[in-house]
Amino acid sequence: MTVIVLLAATIFLAGSTAYFASGGLQQKTPAPNLSNEITHKLQAYQVTGVDSTSTSGSSLNSITVSATGDATYTPNEALVQVTVVAQESTAEAATQADAQSTTSVISALEGIGVSNSSIETQGFSLDADYANCYSSCIPSIIGYTVSNTIQVNVTSSDAKTLGLTAGQVIDTAVKAGANQVNLYFGATQSLVDQITAVALKNAVGSADVQAQTIASSLGVSITGVISAAEGGGYSPEPYYGYTALATMSSATSATPIVPGTQSFSMTVDVVYSI
Repeated sequence: MTVIVLLAATIFLAGSTAYFASGGLQQKTPAPNLSNEITHKLQAYQVTGVDSTSTSGSSLNSITVSATGDATYTPNEALVQVTVVAQESTAEAATQADAQSTTSVISALEGIGVSNSSIETQGFSLDADYANCYSSCIPSIIGYTVSNTIQVNVTSSDAKTLGLTAGQVIDTAVKAGANQVNLYFGATQSLVDQITAVALKNAVGSADVQAQTIASSLGVSITGVISAAEGGGYSPEPYYGYTALATMSSATSATPIVPGTQSFSMTVDVVYSI
């Protein structure tokens, strides 16, 4: 009988975490791990961009948010590319013909007040033209094509004025001999700086809202910002706005040009402590 009681006592002690202290039997319970509990919540919500790092041996929980901010702006710069294309039987004749027409275009633009500093050459090419050749025939040169492109930079803070001036440049160039026209709108550096600041501010505001929403869903609080970095974006490069192929040396009416508005975006990555 005594042996059975001792055996039962041994089994009971081996299967428990009880121990004798201060003259009594007490139960030892492990302390809760808050970090593991929060991590478990994050996994349950399947939130991406949330991590836990260690600083000086202590657990630092954080929420990382990537947000985008937009800024709407009206272009204050128009880049008008006008091209003179000449085709002749010889390279010399094509070059001379193109040079004569291009000179006329530049003179005409200067005549309406376009400064020489606003005009620059964008490209020049001389290409041989070949007859159609099929099967085993030998291609033969039937002429030459010269293409000369100049760009006119027009700026104005007033959208209507910018459009009218760009249209006038197009009409003047076509009348003087240009037979290809492309128009792009853009922004000067000062305007780029302004809209970049607005877009970044909106991106940070969006990041704050997202972080607060995530923290509230997890039952935690935002305690501060650990780091913030610009995540990327794009500068307002000139965008394609208008193109025309001129087939006549004169125009009967002014070409209407409307700059419109554009959207510019910036992205930020912000790490919040919780």
